[in-house]
Amino acid sequence: MNRSPTTVELEATGVRYFSKGDEDAFFAWLNRLPCVVRYEGHLRTLYITVDPTALDQEGLRELIALFRRYGVGLRQLAVFDRREFGDWFRNKQAFWYDEIFG
Repeated sequence: MNRSPTTVELEATGVRYFSKGDEDAFFAWLNRLPCVVRYEGHLRTLYITVDPTALDQEGLRELIALFRRYGVGLRQLAVFDRREFGDWFRNKQAFWYDEIFG
Protein backbone atom coordinates (compact mmCIF):
# COMPACT_ATOMS: atom_id res chain seq x y z
CA MET A 1 0.00 0.00 0.00
CA ASN A 2 1.15 3.56 -0.60
CA ARG A 3 1.93 6.09 2.08
CA SER A 4 2.94 9.70 2.08
CA PRO A 5 6.33 10.74 3.50
CA THR A 6 4.59 12.21 6.54
CA THR A 7 2.86 9.00 7.58
CA VAL A 8 3.92 5.55 8.72
CA GLU A 9 2.16 2.44 7.50
CA LEU A 10 1.86 -0.45 9.94
CA GLU A 11 0.70 -3.93 9.01
CA ALA A 12 -1.61 -6.18 10.98
CA THR A 13 -1.58 -9.56 9.26
CA GLY A 14 -3.69 -12.55 10.21
CA VAL A 15 -5.40 -10.92 13.20
CA ARG A 16 -7.73 -13.43 14.88
CA TYR A 17 -11.02 -12.28 16.32
CA PHE A 18 -12.80 -14.66 18.66
CA SER A 19 -16.23 -13.11 18.19
CA LYS A 20 -17.99 -10.31 16.35
CA GLY A 21 -17.73 -8.24 19.55
CA ASP A 22 -13.98 -8.87 19.66
CA GLU A 23 -13.62 -7.63 16.09
CA ASP A 24 -15.79 -4.59 16.87
CA ALA A 25 -13.59 -3.85 19.91
CA PHE A 26 -10.43 -3.96 17.77
CA PHE A 27 -11.78 -1.41 15.29
CA ALA A 28 -13.32 0.77 18.01
CA TRP A 29 -9.88 0.89 19.65
CA LEU A 30 -8.26 1.88 16.35
CA ASN A 31 -10.92 4.55 15.77
CA ARG A 32 -10.22 6.11 19.18
CA LEU A 33 -6.53 6.70 18.41
CA PRO A 34 -6.03 10.26 17.12
CA CYS A 35 -2.74 9.25 15.45
CA VAL A 36 -4.49 6.70 13.19
CA VAL A 37 -5.26 8.48 9.93
CA ARG A 38 -6.92 5.54 8.20
CA TYR A 39 -6.83 1.80 7.77
CA GLU A 40 -7.51 -0.41 4.82
CA GLY A 41 -7.65 -4.17 4.46
CA HIS A 42 -6.24 -6.19 1.60
CA LEU A 43 -6.56 -9.97 1.77
CA ARG A 44 -5.42 -10.97 5.30
CA THR A 45 -3.54 -7.74 6.05
CA LEU A 46 -4.88 -4.54 7.54
CA TYR A 47 -2.74 -1.52 6.65
CA ILE A 48 -2.85 1.08 9.42
CA THR A 49 -1.67 4.57 8.50
CA VAL A 50 -0.31 6.59 11.41
CA ASP A 51 0.56 10.28 11.56
CA PRO A 52 3.71 10.32 13.74
CA THR A 53 3.26 14.03 14.48
CA ALA A 54 -0.06 13.18 16.17
CA LEU A 55 1.47 10.34 18.19
CA ASP A 56 2.09 11.10 21.84
CA GLN A 57 3.17 8.86 24.69
CA GLU A 58 -0.40 7.80 25.48
CA GLY A 59 -1.06 6.97 21.83
CA LEU A 60 2.10 4.90 21.56
CA ARG A 61 1.18 3.01 24.72
CA GLU A 62 -2.25 2.33 23.23
CA LEU A 63 -0.69 1.04 19.98
CA ILE A 64 1.59 -1.26 21.99
CA ALA A 65 -1.38 -2.57 24.00
CA LEU A 66 -3.61 -3.00 20.93
CA PHE A 67 -0.91 -4.79 18.95
CA ARG A 68 0.02 -7.02 21.88
CA ARG A 69 -3.62 -7.91 22.63
CA TYR A 70 -4.36 -8.88 19.03
CA GLY A 71 -1.03 -10.53 18.19
CA VAL A 72 0.18 -7.88 15.74
CA GLY A 73 3.97 -7.73 15.33
CA LEU A 74 5.38 -5.16 17.74
CA ARG A 75 8.78 -4.87 16.06
CA GLN A 76 7.38 -2.43 13.50
CA LEU A 77 6.69 0.05 16.32
CA ALA A 78 10.45 0.65 16.61
CA VAL A 79 9.95 3.27 13.89
CA PHE A 80 8.53 5.50 16.65
CA ASP A 81 11.72 5.33 18.74
CA ARG A 82 12.43 9.00 19.27
CA ARG A 83 13.90 11.13 22.03
CA GLU A 84 10.57 12.12 23.59
CA PHE A 85 9.70 8.44 24.20
CA GLY A 86 13.23 7.25 24.94
CA ASP A 87 13.21 6.73 28.71
CA TRP A 88 10.08 4.61 29.00
CA PHE A 89 9.90 3.17 25.46
CA ARG A 90 13.43 1.72 25.67
CA ASN A 91 12.98 0.46 29.22
CA LYS A 92 14.52 -3.02 29.11
CA GLN A 93 12.19 -4.15 31.92
CA ALA A 94 9.03 -3.30 29.93
CA PHE A 95 7.01 -6.23 28.61
CA TRP A 96 7.33 -4.95 25.04
CA TYR A 97 11.07 -4.26 24.95
CA ASP A 98 12.25 -7.61 23.55
CA GLU A 99 9.38 -7.78 21.06
CA ILE A 100 10.19 -4.34 19.70
CA PHE A 101 13.96 -3.96 20.09
CA GLY A 102 15.21 -7.51 20.77
